[in-house]
Amino acid sequence: MATTDKYDRQLRLWGANGQRALGSTCVVLVGSSACGTETLKNLVLPGVGSFLVLDDDEGGVDCSGAVNGAIKVESAPKLDESLLKFGASSSNFFLSPISKHAEDDAHQLSSAARSCALLSELNPDVSGYHSTVASLESVDYSSFLSSLMASPPKTSDGGAASKILVIAADQPSTVTLPLSHACYTKSIPLLCVRSYGLLGYVSQVGLNTDDIVRFRSSPLPSLAHRIPDLRLSQWPLFEGLTKVASTVSNLDEMEDTKDHSHVPFVVILLQALDKWRKSVDSGGDAGGRPRYPNTFAEKGDFRKVVECMAKNLNNEINFEEAVREAHLCWADGRVSDDVKMVLDRVNEEAFLGSAVKSGMDVEGTTPLPSHVLQFQLLALALKRFLKDSDGYPPLEGTIPGTCRSGVFCFALL
Repeated sequence: MATTDKYDRQLRLWGANGQRALGSTCVVLVGSSACGTETLKNLVLPGVGSFLVLDDDEGGVDCSGAVNGAIKVESAPKLDESLLKFGASSSNFFLSPISKHAEDDAHQLSSAARSCALLSELNPDVSGYHSTVASLESVDYSSFLSSLMASPPKTSDGGAASKILVIAADQPSTVTLPLSHACYTKSIPLLCVRSYGLLGYVSQVGLNTDDIVRFRSSPLPSLAHRIPDLRLSQWPLFEGLTKVASTVSNLDEMEDTKDHSHVPFVVILLQALDKWRKSVDSGGDAGGRPRYPNTFAEKGDFRKVVECMAKNLNNEINFEEAVREAHLCWADGRVSDDVKMVLDRVNEEAFLGSAVKSGMDVEGTTPLPSHVLQFQLLALALKRFLKDSDGYPPLEGTIPGTCRSGVFCFALL
């Protein structure tokens, strides 16, 4: 694989895990149309593991990919100068007019071979393959995908691709229907793409289970952990935070400016909440939960209360942090409705049935793919935890590193 400097920009986007997943994937392109080759180009450039172009025969082109009804996969041919000549009306930069191979004038390259040769030139770290059949409508896609799964194309480093992605470009329903059925039964993702000039669409079909994209925390401190494990909006507050807050006297009566500027912003926010509640009609709700700023005006008034508590706002960083992190007082730390919807879709009885059949061997052969079984196990565990914790997920174990005093830091930990 190439150095990380080559892929530095995209590594910042999806991280090392995403790059490894991309590098272990084989992309199968069904149809070498302009839309299909452009889509494949955008996967070859960032470093997909390997790709296979599958297309049917053109008039006068030898169908070398079909041998006794089976599909033969061949490596990308060598780049020939004739492949770089395009007609004036050509709309596909990766499909030159039919030409002859430089080493064998009797053998004409198919459209799959020509597009494979040009796409392979974009990134030497990507292995390109091609195959030509008599007709895409007559292909047994179930057998074809089974053979790919049993013997996937090799990547540039000699390894085998562990994942397969199928892309059907500008194909009729007579091709996409049997292809989608084969992909569905084998849990292989299928993307159908089609372009109409400047318009087009992409649809995902063929998956009988949906995966959750791996979450990667933002590398920017200002965007990471926007709701840390303080849970100021949860009532009652957890015991450790209550004890720490009770050790700090009223900030309005604190005369030592050094101590005043070293009080953690968390304590400042808690005392500001008490002052704000006294300034409004704070009756709380029927369950005894006190009132929190809710409207835009109330949130603005609360921030003004925090600013007024500072002796010199420009010189006290902890009060600046308190103003900046004031949203923690009303940010709900419980899981969102979208997450609840995903968790509700996990059927516990179906999971237990699959787990019993597999002997809980989530790494072995199961009725469901192993990664699906592992996800369902984690989802059910989280679902039970949320039921006993009023919808709050487990603590991540992090607190803001904004304590100016070691005493407060150790107390919070």
